[in-house]
Amino acid sequence: MIFLFSYLLFELMAAIAGSFYIRKCRGDRFSRYFVYFLWLTLFVELFGTIPALIYYGDLFPSLKGTFLEKNHWLYNIFFIYNFSFYIYYFCLNYKTEKLKVFMKALMVAYVLGAIVNLIFSDIYFIGISPFTYIVGTILLFVGGILYLYEILQSDKILTFYKTIPFYIAVGSVIFHLVVTPLFIYSKFYHMEKSPEFVDVRKIILNSAIIFMYTCYTIGFIVCSRKNKSY
Repeated sequence: MIFLFSYLLFELMAAIAGSFYIRKCRGDRFSRYFVYFLWLTLFVELFGTIPALIYYGDLFPSLKGTFLEKNHWLYNIFFIYNFSFYIYYFCLNYKTEKLKVFMKALMVAYVLGAIVNLIFSDIYFIGISPFTYIVGTILLFVGGILYLYEILQSDKILTFYKTIPFYIAVGSVIFHLVVTPLFIYSKFYHMEKSPEFVDVRKIILNSAIIFMYTCYTIGFIVCSRKNKSY
């Protein structure tokens, strides 16, 4: 329970910092979309804690044995939206039109593929779809790296620390690169078989979440000071 609510605190911190940023820099429309995304993510994460409350406590005894006792169905939907949003956000910040079209086409193909996978497989209620998570991570990584590459090839390299997308690219790419191997191996090591792996997984996952949302928070604070207000 401490693990659950510790990372929720950092998500809340990033969402609040982002809200202050878009209030000051009202002309930054793309960052406004991202802040809305952070608040939606926080809401989903709060709803996703219900299974933990059912399992660890007696707050909702009537929900035991129902579909709310697990949250795989929720995150199988949310992860499609999560990865698609990151890819789309990077597309909004690309300067090269061909690159925007290419990544948007990959995003559409990914969404369709992930939906078809959920429909024709039995994973929806019993676990997180490997296709959704692994392919989504690959596309997010490609999208983030291409954005950073564009920065290196442009005049933005001199003021990269003043742009919100830079912090989002760094935070999201590093987070998913760290977490995805844990996701892949977690199905082979569970609490009964390898409690040590589960404990290490919790520490690494929590640290990665804190790192990512701290990147976002720092980005909003730094950019709100460096950029002129509306």
